[in-house]
Amino acid sequence: MSTDAQEMEMGSKPVQEHEWLQNLVGEWKTECTMSMGPDAPPVTCQGTETVRSLEGMWALTQGMGQMPNGEPMEYFATLGYDLTFHEYRGCWFSGVSSHLWKYVGELSADGKTMTLTCEGPHMEKDGETAMYRDVIEIVDRDHRTLTSHGQDEHGAWQEFMKVSLTRA
Repeated sequence: MSTDAQEMEMGSKPVQEHEWLQNLVGEWKTECTMSMGPDAPPVTCQGTETVRSLEGMWALTQGMGQMPNGEPMEYFATLGYDLTFHEYRGCWFSGVSSHLWKYVGELSADGKTMTLTCEGPHMEKDGETAMYRDVIEIVDRDHRTLTSHGQDEHGAWQEFMKVSLTRA
């Protein structure tokens, strides 16, 4: 029986690449700082995240936070390692946007940093898209960060948001 046929019959099993996802599992308090433009002061807000493991294959996130105007925002995310494409893949979506952010990720050699890239709506130009990247850094067992960047017209990455997460 071929490997593909065995996988269909028995299902996938977690491999070494899936182990990294366990760093995300748990209850988290979030503190977010967002840049609102070069002439505006940054906005900060707090929130929570609950991340659970789905059979060791996926990290499933449910979060509550705030929009820059203070309105509440609920969001969901998934992240896993795709055995077919041999890469990390995931998505992020919320109740305040119709866009499904589809990520492709790469883990650093030291295993501390996951860089996720995606294409999404341009924040300043209606009807256009832009490239984005989120960088998850594992600081230690109880602390991690998520830093969001947008790519400017020259190809440089500009940070616009940083979230510090502390295990609750």
